[in-house]
Amino acid sequence: MDNKELDNILPEEALDDAGPADADAEKKDSASKSKSGSALAVLAILFSLGALAASGYLYMQQKNRSQHTASSFNNLESSLQGIRTELENNQQLAQQNQERQYSGIKSEIQSIKKSTAQRNSETENTQQTWSVEEVHHLLQLAVDQLSLAANIDGALAALEIADRRIAASVDPELQPVRQQIAVDIASLRQVERIDLAGTIHRLSAVEKSIDHIPTVGQRTASEQTTTIASLPAEADSVWQQIGQDLSGLIKIRRIDQPEVPLLPPEQAFFLRENTKALLMTARIALLRNDNESYKNTLQQTQQWLNKYFNIESQNAKWALDELEKLAELNPTPQLPDITGSLSQLQAITEGKQR
Repeated sequence: MDNKELDNILPEEALDDAGPADADAEKKDSASKSKSGSALAVLAILFSLGALAASGYLYMQQKNRSQHTASSFNNLESSLQGIRTELENNQQLAQQNQERQYSGIKSEIQSIKKSTAQRNSETENTQQTWSVEEVHHLLQLAVDQLSLAANIDGALAALEIADRRIAASVDPELQPVRQQIAVDIASLRQVERIDLAGTIHRLSAVEKSIDHIPTVGQRTASEQTTTIASLPAEADSVWQQIGQDLSGLIKIRRIDQPEVPLLPPEQAFFLRENTKALLMTARIALLRNDNESYKNTLQQTQQWLNKYFNIESQNAKWALDELEKLAELNPTPQLPDITGSLSQLQAITEGKQR
């Protein structure tokens, strides 16, 4: 505490009690102390001002630094915001591009799917149309084979193939046609048919036997053997031989029936060949299902055998008996109508076209 402050503290009564000397001394001391106190006060003030200035300077420096830092932070934040905005824009652009690409790819895929479905549909329609056309052709073939050639086996084969084609197509609209095909197949299998190959072999056997049947007036091998065996080993006399020769010249014949003259060898050859040609004609008529020609040819062959050949021979008897049995056969039985399946298919096809 300085002197001035002490003076202020001391009571005024103490000052009044002191002497004049003390008063002067005290005045001098007070003056000196007052000067020194003033100096110290000035120094304190200056020191305070310096400290204040330093504090202000430091404060300004700190403020400048804070402002600079804040400005840098703001710039950095602005840069980050710009980068963030740019990234967002780029992300949006990338997303938009991706969406456009995805939309384009999706559209292309849909177009491919649509094109593929259309081609598959066209292929299915083409296959279905081709299958229907094939079935139609097979049914028409079956009808032609039966009506034109009476070929039951060919008609059955065509119907069975058509049935398999319908089964493979799995088309419900063709099921009624398949049902009718089953009815037509059953009707064909119920037809009583002859053994065509066996009948042809039987006709061939009769044809081959013609070469072994003697003609009229021609003795058989057994008759010739009997005649040779009946001849005497040695003629008893010339008269006996002459008598036998003369008896051979005298014959008793019926004159109420025309007699077929003996055929020379060359005519007998042509007779056999013509008879075999008749049997060949019968075979051809059988293959052509020509019942009338078949019957007429066999009848004519029987007439020729009875007229021009020796019917007493075993070969002739067998040939006539075989021809009679062959003539009883019916190569053209009653054939059923198998046009129902074809008509039904045509009705279904016409309904689809409408």
